[in-house]
Amino acid sequence: MIAIHFEEKVDCRKLYHELTHYVEKYQPYGLGADIKVNEDGILYVSYQDVKVSFYDSFHPLLASLLTEFVINSKEEEWLLSIIESMFYFTDKEEQYQILSIAKLILEGDKQDLPDIQLFFNRKEFIYRAFATNIEQETSFYYEPFLTFRLREYGELLIDCVEMAIDEYMLEQDYQNMLENYRQHLRKTPPKVSHLYVVHDEVFTLYDSQFRELTKEEILFYLEEELIFEEGVDVQDMMISPLVSMVPAEVHVFTDEPENGVVLSIQSIFEERLHIYPLKEQIDKKHEPT
Repeated sequence: MIAIHFEEKVDCRKLYHELTHYVEKYQPYGLGADIKVNEDGILYVSYQDVKVSFYDSFHPLLASLLTEFVINSKEEEWLLSIIESMFYFTDKEEQYQILSIAKLILEGDKQDLPDIQLFFNRKEFIYRAFATNIEQETSFYYEPFLTFRLREYGELLIDCVEMAIDEYMLEQDYQNMLENYRQHLRKTPPKVSHLYVVHDEVFTLYDSQFRELTKEEILFYLEEELIFEEGVDVQDMMISPLVSMVPAEVHVFTDEPENGVVLSIQSIFEERLHIYPLKEQIDKKHEPT
């Protein structure tokens, strides 16, 4: 018999109901177990199927259920605790924004981040801890088990939060940059009437006569205090030159309106921006000047 002792009786009851559900679900396939819980917060699990080895059937099921139970009942609480106690973010809104990013990282939904593959294996860390320590006849205390046996998982969560905070701060800087650019456009009279941007794998900037701007022309308009693309060659910059030239209107030709640079231009220039399919730039090039 397996006995799991809980300090939190709510957790004990939740796991009892989940285990009962799965045992009933797989009983027609030969899985048998007797599950009981008492008022002291102790969950008793007795494997009953003598035909199939405990380690071939119920053991992996129990380890998997406990893994999912830890993630569903504890992970968010631990992430928030790390955010506040280790990184000193006390504002609730900031905490939950960082938490949201951390969850995306853990679920593999932020593919642009380096070394993110590590976080996909968090279930393996938890599963291995339970699988290694659970025997057919064993007794353990749940909360101390989480504290001492899941240290590898805890360290992974700390790394995840640190990465999430970096992403959050970058996003804050990005949003501040967008707002600063919008403010600059609102208070500065237009320097040119129209600018055209062609996005065909790369971004190319054209003047009001649809003539490609040279590096020297871009440098002429470029305001140093508006540059955020540090370390990027002038001809590869797009947003800083656009803002520096303060156009009355910007026309973007692209087949990828969800491209990050296009979305940034849209957020900055708002009603000044017009987006067209890429093929329409061919007609524009042949318009009489």
